[in-house]
Amino acid sequence: MAKKEKNIIETKWLELKAKSKVDNPNIEEIDQLTCRLIADLADLKDAGVTEIEGVSVDLYKDRVWWIVERVGLLPEYRDDEDDFEDDFDEEEDDYYRVEEEFEIEIDDSKFYR
Repeated sequence: MAKKEKNIIETKWLELKAKSKVDNPNIEEIDQLTCRLIADLADLKDAGVTEIEGVSVDLYKDRVWWIVERVGLLPEYRDDEDDFEDDFDEEEDDYYRVEEEFEIEIDDSKFYR
């Protein structure tokens, strides 16, 4: 009996899964694999495909996201607001500061006839 050939998305997913379970995964290779798989899933979603052989496209996206999180492809989350504010220059924002009032003279004769 012939073995059923897996679809390309399933094949890419299994390759990504296998490479991410190694003790010291190659981050660059996993990054490339996830990027390609996400691009393929996005193309399928844009084409209106919601399932691939009974498996939801969203499930594949979740699986890829879990690997991205587990392997550490995301940058560190900065939750300290003080660190965020330190990145900006120490200049004071004067957008909302009230300037001294000044008078503008308008020639009403141009508006009324």
